[in-house]
Amino acid sequence: MTVSTTGVIGVALGNTDTSPQFNVGTTVNLDDGGQAVYVQAASTVAQYDAVSVRFNNTVVPISTTNSANSKAVGFAQVSIASAAYGWVQIGGKPVVKLAASCLPAVPLYTTATAGTLDDAVVSGCLVAGIVALSTASGATALTCVAGYPHVLTGAAG
Repeated sequence: MTVSTTGVIGVALGNTDTSPQFNVGTTVNLDDGGQAVYVQAASTVAQYDAVSVRFNNTVVPISTTNSANSKAVGFAQVSIASAAYGWVQIGGKPVVKLAASCLPAVPLYTTATAGTLDDAVVSGCLVAGIVALSTASGATALTCVAGYPHVLTGAAG
């Protein structure tokens, strides 16, 4: 797991909290060149879910139906219970849930399966700024490269 290189005391990216230990929206730099943001889960988030980071820094597993409400797309490297607090990666090399047969180095889109991205084109749901590094042989979680991803509404690829 990546670690924070920011001098904020107490940052443990693998931990979740039942009460906030930092201000939601706090951002730290990571040793893989990315960043993570401290958020509150508005619903249960599973490990490796792609999440919609909303304007109030709450998160839900992203899907085609809720992607328009995203200010950013993040990636939970640990499970976060509903109403709990934790860190989601918004850049660097996160592990992300991908659909079966998802190809590397191609655009990724939201899906009807909350938390999972795919290379199948979905109009209005392009997640710009992320690609997989290898082919997903089945529905699985793989390392991706993320450059502060966000949903491009109205984009069809």
